[in-house]
Amino acid sequence: MIDGLTGVIVIGIVGAVLAFAGDRIVRRRKRAFEDRYGTYEGFRDQVDENEVRAVRDERGDVAAVKTVRDRHPLASLAHAHRYVKEL
Repeated sequence: MIDGLTGVIVIGIVGAVLAFAGDRIVRRRKRAFEDRYGTYEGFRDQVDENEVRAVRDERGDVAAVKTVRDRHPLASLAHAHRYVKEL
C-alpha cells in the first residue's frame, strides 16, 4: 500500500513542477511577444498580408497559420489563427 501511495505522491509532485514550469514558459513567451510587437495590432502590422493570403488561398487556413508562426515565432497559435481568420 505504501508503494501505491508513494507513486501517487510522486506523480502529484511531478505534475505540480511541470505545471509551474509550463506557466513560466508561457509568461516568458508572452513577455517576449509584448517586447517585440507591443500589441496584437503591432504584430498584425508586421505580418506580410499578401504572403499569408496567397498561402491561405493556395493551401488553406492551416498552412497560412503555419506560415505566420514560421515567420513570427513569438506569436502564439491563437494570434496566428486570429490573424488568418481576420484576412
